[in-house]
Amino acid sequence: MLERIAGNEELKSSIRRMLEGRRLTHSVLLVGEAGLGAGFAARCVAADYLYPQGGAPAEALLRGECCRAVAKAGKRDSGQIETGIVREAISVTGMGSGGRYLVGQVTAMRSEIFNTSLSAEGRAVLLYHVERMNEESANALLKVMEEPPEGVLFLLTADSLAGVLPTIRSRCISFAVAPVSPEDCARYCTAQGVGAKDAALYSALFDGHIGTVLAAARDEARREQVDRALALAKAAAARDSYAAAVLLAAYEKDKVGASALLADFRAVAAAGLRGSSHSPVEGETARKALGAADAAMQQIGAQVNPKIVLSVLAAKFRTF
Repeated sequence: MLERIAGNEELKSSIRRMLEGRRLTHSVLLVGEAGLGAGFAARCVAADYLYPQGGAPAEALLRGECCRAVAKAGKRDSGQIETGIVREAISVTGMGSGGRYLVGQVTAMRSEIFNTSLSAEGRAVLLYHVERMNEESANALLKVMEEPPEGVLFLLTADSLAGVLPTIRSRCISFAVAPVSPEDCARYCTAQGVGAKDAALYSALFDGHIGTVLAAARDEARREQVDRALALAKAAAARDSYAAAVLLAAYEKDKVGASALLADFRAVAAAGLRGSSHSPVEGETARKALGAADAAMQQIGAQVNPKIVLSVLAAKFRTF
């Protein structure tokens, strides 16, 4: 299943050698910014670890059809494992505010891997976005990572290495998940059923981030948001602050939506700065648009009223 990962030949080669020699460390951390597919890569490694011969269980694991550790915020004893198709793998994704890990999830996972014996090559635990762990949930995880049961492989993902607590980092072997070229990304996504035109456009705009491209191509709401970001970039190229104000007005009371649109507008501007023909802006206009998008996103993140932020942003379009 490692071959399902696009690019990243060094990562695949290192993991493959470890698997073939049964020398894979019990804790692997895959680091890659959002949209690069670190979670998918983790599932590929888990599938090859548990099911070297492939087959239906391996395919189900790639789709994420495994057990899940769940819990309720504020209730430490509420953790449990929801059974999935793949019994040998457990996934843990933060369920608290902002995707924060709950201690109940970690303790439920820990009890499951110590108390359950299954007839498989081993067990795999997939922990997504461990940069969202606080000290309490990290300490609960460390207790099992320090002395794991025989045959258990921990596969952790994070957007950045710096965001992972040092106590977790020190117990893992880390690999970086790198973006592929826009051309390779487009070929990969086309093979996954994305139309060639959309694959080329989104791969150029999102700079080879396969997960982001697939999400944009497969979700109608996401596609519409990218279209609005492109329309905003066209307004920037034309220095049309009125068109920008009309488009942005729909987000004056929608902080989350405004942030998402600005993130896509930023991606379009960055693509233009790289010289992509798929972006409506280029050169100095692209640079100014990128800076304006960054400033607006920071202000919204700092709880400034979105209506004010977007109004100021639209006015800047005259100077692009």
